[in-house]
Amino acid sequence: MDAGADNNLKVMKPTDRMLLQLLSAAINAQNPTLDRALSDSEWNLVYGQAAKQGVLAVMWESVRRLPQDLQLVRSLKLQWAYGVEQIVSRSKRQMQEAARFAALCADAGCRLILLKGIGLSRYYPVPLQRECGDIDILLPEGFEIGNEIAKSHGMTISGLDYKHNHIYSNGIMFENHRYLTSFKGKNDIRRLEKILQNAIKEGNFAPFGDAGFYALSPTANALYITYHSFFHFLIEGITLRHLLDWALFVKAEQDTIDWIRFYSICDDLGFSRFANTLNAIAADVWGISLANPGMSFDRCLLDRVLDDVLAQRRHVSGLPLYKRRPLLICNMLLSRWKYRQLYGRSFLGEMMRSVSGVLFDRSPELE
Repeated sequence: MDAGADNNLKVMKPTDRMLLQLLSAAINAQNPTLDRALSDSEWNLVYGQAAKQGVLAVMWESVRRLPQDLQLVRSLKLQWAYGVEQIVSRSKRQMQEAARFAALCADAGCRLILLKGIGLSRYYPVPLQRECGDIDILLPEGFEIGNEIAKSHGMTISGLDYKHNHIYSNGIMFENHRYLTSFKGKNDIRRLEKILQNAIKEGNFAPFGDAGFYALSPTANALYITYHSFFHFLIEGITLRHLLDWALFVKAEQDTIDWIRFYSICDDLGFSRFANTLNAIAADVWGISLANPGMSFDRCLLDRVLDDVLAQRRHVSGLPLYKRRPLLICNMLLSRWKYRQLYGRSFLGEMMRSVSGVLFDRSPELE
């Protein structure tokens, strides 16, 4: 974190500010330090926030290397180390199952595209420390092929909707995607889905690792990550993990992304200001060097976005529908400033689009 950014963030809670310092040191392989020694109660706050923000394991690299006079109490350090061990163990099991599925796909003559979280973990200094929920996948040769492979190898399938379904294998859940966006009732997001589907048809995938995994092309991935993070930010908030995902992704891919095309599409969709705020956070908070001249930065709402990320949120993902919809409405009401200042859209207009999609676009198709 550079000095200018640190000055701008001094109004936030001291424990949150120090959490950001430790994360920045971890992802940049720098020697960690703190403004001062923390009390036991402050360390408990830092630990709790790191866990809620999905960065407990990433942050461990700094915590364990702090000078002795800045170290946390031994009992909490052991608890932290155990939590990291659990996260890494789960990540290993996820990667093993993903590799198994990729091998089954290869035998069937198709490819396994890893999306979002697990697909971005390779950009982290220690990939297994990137905490993941389920495994989002896409088979460019056909959504149903993934289901057929799963059925033929005794996996369980459930939760089919127009966008994706769930596949369970040895306690690990895959989200098998037909589409990448939730375009129900939204013609602009439908346009984005068509752009992403065209990119998939072009077959310009990036292989990585030695387990048969592929990723979307950098430009398509940048659009998808921006869309996914932005709409989570609007309806339930995002975590520091999302901010790190973007920062580490663009650090590695900034010179392979077609920024002219990226911004042309983002301008059309109203995503540009959010993307530029993510760029500013990557540079100012995480200390990532972003020198590609095609990139833009917007610092006007940096502090407000960070405050929102660090605050308590009402999560809706994974909840049953009867609980999810009331919370969605509450979240949208609390996020009115996001629609107005980041999206350039009317909150009421977006609410009406959502209602219209539920009522009149129950089983959407892309064409």
